[in-house]
Amino acid sequence: MIVTSNSVTHEYTIPDLTTVGQVDSNLNVIESVTVYLNSSTTFDHTFDRTTSEPGEESVTETVTESKTVEEFVSYRVSLETSGISNFSSFDDLTEEEVLQWVFDSHPTTKVNHQNQNEASVLEKKDRVLNPLKYKKDSPVTPWRRREDEASSVN
Repeated sequence: MIVTSNSVTHEYTIPDLTTVGQVDSNLNVIESVTVYLNSSTTFDHTFDRTTSEPGEESVTETVTESKTVEEFVSYRVSLETSGISNFSSFDDLTEEEVLQWVFDSHPTTKVNHQNQNEASVLEKKDRVLNPLKYKKDSPVTPWRRREDEASSVN
């Protein structure tokens, strides 16, 4: 199942699940589900690239590349197995149907994981597009540098 939020695509899949052999008259009832959530966004990144060949002047060109950033999370959800009123045979189930059960039974879990992945993906994108926002440095203070320069002149 694919969901889009802002510029981020969220793909939900179910790699495995656990069943209970029988609940009431129902056979192979899904008890828990593992959900994979892969979130991503693709964007154009434009930057200057300088190249130089031996014996030639450096050449700077503006380059635009398509980049994709991703975030992945896996989580497990338990489903209520008692009081099933609309039972679907295990062999007739679809991934979409089981995902909908998971989302309906644990809506905040879905929202929380999706929001966390989205925030992470958007930050990764921002780190590519605005690297100086994330650059950390511990420079010598200007007064210390001036003091050092003054003492070396004397």
